Amino acid sequence: MFRSIVFAFALVFVLPLTAAAGPIQDKAASAEAALQQGEGSKAIALLREAVEQAWKEAPISVQKALFVSAPADGFGIYNARADNVFPAGEALVVYLEPVGFDWKQQDGLFMSLLTVDFDLASPDGKVLAGQKGFGKFDFKSHVANTEYMANLTLNISGAPAADYLLVLTVNDELGGGSTKVSLPFSIK
Repeated sequence: MFRSIVFAFALVFVLPLTAAAGPIQDKAASAEAALQQGEGSKAIALLREAVEQAWKEAPISVQKALFVSAPADGFGIYNARADNVFPAGEALVVYLEPVGFDWKQQDGLFMSLLTVDFDLASPDGKVLAGQKGFGKFDFKSHVANTEYMANLTLNISGAPAADYLLVLTVNDELGGGSTKVSLPFSIK
């Protein structure tokens, strides 16, 4: 009797979960098997394929956005500001890590094209100034990179001392999507 109940439970609950695993989970399982066989390079390649699949299915978003003390030297190579308080006249330097945008293949290369709009707003969201197409990031590579970063430098000299909200809209010009990220800051 107990075996029948366990078997019925497996058929009703476990089997559908296994059948619905999907290509990303399948790649992860294959990577785990490769790793157990001592094939680290193969495991990493399979996991990269899984990340590429997730990237293709995910909408554009920004996984990291922060004020930095100077433009980053590369992906993850930045110095975060200690705070978001800027003296009058100091430029805002922003580090972004967008994900989920489209890559198109052309002439043997992968290409992406992102543009960034900005709005300078009051803390309650009232737009005080802004610019469409402020930043343009046209990237070409032999692979569809997933470690992607962008630096933005905004000169807002003349803005009076106050609290503000920097609203950035990152646009995927090839895929058509967009996403917003907001960074509060103050000028003292």
